[in-house]
Amino acid sequence: MEREVWLRAGMFGAIIVLGAAILITPSLLGRTSPLDSLPVLIVAMNHNRTMVIVDVTAAVQAYLYDNITLEVKHTNPDFSNRTLEAYSRNDTYNVQLEVPANETPFYIHARLIDLQGNYFEYNVTMRTFNDPNNFYKLTMVFNFPDEPTTAARYTVPPSDFRWPVPRRGMMP
Repeated sequence: MEREVWLRAGMFGAIIVLGAAILITPSLLGRTSPLDSLPVLIVAMNHNRTMVIVDVTAAVQAYLYDNITLEVKHTNPDFSNRTLEAYSRNDTYNVQLEVPANETPFYIHARLIDLQGNYFEYNVTMRTFNDPNNFYKLTMVFNFPDEPTTAARYTVPPSDFRWPVPRRGMMP
């Protein structure tokens, strides 16, 4: 019985050591860790609720991306779009846009390419309303066109919305 306990403890320890080696080895070889380039999309309102701040950056630590494209469009009632802000830049760490809060609903498109040629892309729609169930507080509602089964997310400022931008593949 005691031998089985030691054997299981040894296997658990080996798994932990191998997992750490997978994450540490790239930095020892001078390359970035696979987790370094994972991006996150952040949407928030400024303190007086007049501007929406849209930011995309690395989730773990500062990471130099090969290219970041961030676009915010106003969705009209006839489902046509009008670009409010768009930004595309090479060799940058993050991108931040500010758009008027009274222009909702928004369509937000984020696309990033890391130094290894992986690309990350995501689309989010956002609208605001005064929630009668929450003392008429201004509430941001986020929907996910890329994942129709994902439920809408509700955020009340000053809280912000954070969502990981998934990897979609490699650049050709």
